[in-house]
Amino acid sequence: MTVTLTPSTRNITRVYRAATAEQVANGVEWYARARRIAVELDPQNVSRAAAVIALVSPLTPWGRNVWLAREAYRMHAAGEDVATELPTLKGNARKVAAVLGGADPALVVTGLKVRSFWLTIADPSHPDAVVVDRHAYDVAVGKVTNDEVRGKGIGTPTRYAALSAAYVRAARILSRETGTTILPSQVQAVTWVAWRQTMIRTAAAMRTEIVL
Repeated sequence: MTVTLTPSTRNITRVYRAATAEQVANGVEWYARARRIAVELDPQNVSRAAAVIALVSPLTPWGRNVWLAREAYRMHAAGEDVATELPTLKGNARKVAAVLGGADPALVVTGLKVRSFWLTIADPSHPDAVVVDRHAYDVAVGKVTNDEVRGKGIGTPTRYAALSAAYVRAARILSRETGTTILPSQVQAVTWVAWRQTMIRTAAAMRTEIVL
């Protein structure tokens, strides 16, 4: 039986407050940097570029994610077949081709996380878009889980909305504490960076201990 955990704003604010100054600076600027890439790709239609970036993001490290978005634009400009030749998930390649061909991203970009990623890159201050991936879920529930638990905890609109709302509340609390405006997207990015780096250090320590 898969357990469904309850997200907590307190878990999110705890991770944010424990983040280093470097982690906070990195997270606060994360989506702004992503948006600058979208502007570079498509200055006349940043939302379209953000959609392309989001559509090629599933199961893809960020560096390759950016490369795929650039490649999609290059292929489209060269008249190549993006739908069949872009080296990403085929269903997503077809969606990228549709968006580059003029389709409205709002009608093409689906999936709770992918859609939130699109909206947040297009406008990091978007009030309703919080990107909830596996690390963001674990931050909110306060523990490292597994894909089965995450799938159940994130996979429905109601549960995804509850997780997003927890990050929105955390942003309000942290904004009051600091006397500055901290966006929900920034809370998610800062805690993502801090949590992931902690997991990497923990895994490295465990491997070292085993070797020794």
